[in-house]
Amino acid sequence: MIIQEIYLKDWKWSVKVFYAVDTYYVDDILGELEAIGCSRDDLKQAEACLCGVNSGLTYSNFKSRSSVIVIGLTSSAAQFQNTFDHEKGHLAMHICGFLNIDPFGEEFQYLVGEIGQDMFPVAKTFLCDRCRKQL
Repeated sequence: MIIQEIYLKDWKWSVKVFYAVDTYYVDDILGELEAIGCSRDDLKQAEACLCGVNSGLTYSNFKSRSSVIVIGLTSSAAQFQNTFDHEKGHLAMHICGFLNIDPFGEEFQYLVGEIGQDMFPVAKTFLCDRCRKQL
């Protein structure tokens, strides 16, 4: 598992990203989710999502402007791209909804771009099948 912490300065939002998560790390991630205010019901749903390949989740606490993203183990670079984009989309929509950003506007695209750029230094390793084999 690789952990990345990013801060989206233009939106004053903290994000902790967990990559290549398998069942061994479920308790650690549930602890992180609980620390940012995840309810018991949401924790149960999260636990179910954390046990499969090609899965992920995003949880946000709007009061503290913080989120946790989990990208589980993936079967290929293409599948990583799919899960990566999916979870980035959830994060962007959480922030967008909280800050009343128009999802059809330019500001939303800048938000999505900043999320992608900030996550790229770690994510790039998983976007190449050859690189993934070296992990």
